Amino acid sequence: MLKLVHELTGVRVTPNSYKIVQLESADIFKYPFLYLSEPGFLALNEKEIANLGEYIRRGGFIMADDFRTGMYLRGPEELEVLRYYLKKAVPERELVRLDVTHPVFHTFFDLDTLKMTPPYGDFAPQFWGMSDEHGNLQVIANYNNDIGDFWKYLDEGDKPLQDSARATRLGINYIIYAMTH
Repeated sequence: MLKLVHELTGVRVTPNSYKIVQLESADIFKYPFLYLSEPGFLALNEKEIANLGEYIRRGGFIMADDFRTGMYLRGPEELEVLRYYLKKAVPERELVRLDVTHPVFHTFFDLDTLKMTPPYGDFAPQFWGMSDEHGNLQVIANYNNDIGDFWKYLDEGDKPLQDSARATRLGINYIIYAMTH
């Protein structure tokens, strides 16, 4: 994805501009963009919840990806798990459903649709967001979707290019939006 950001936007990105960090570590505050994979499996401790809230309040941007509807967890819906921890971290904010008119979908690429082939059965992908008090999006949740897998499919070449291209445009829009808002 980093190469695509540079090649498609001209934004200079170095190969070491990302790092896997623990949510309870102060290292998360060094990164303006956090990729949170499989948030339906979150089981955060108090320090992680506190850091999550502080990260969001300081203006960090989170992309939550790779989670779905269904009883995969044999418990709460995966979106409700994410919603629960976000509410604990920033109780004054709400996670709301986004549509194609939201500015994040028009930041670099002007997307005319959010329709994608569902990677998880028959459940249509949904996009959810949380904004700050000024209306700037700080959390984007790709529910019933796996944008990261679509990026991987570009390298593997065994899936339809259209959905991988749309996922790449989404990711670049998220990154550019995060860096400019």
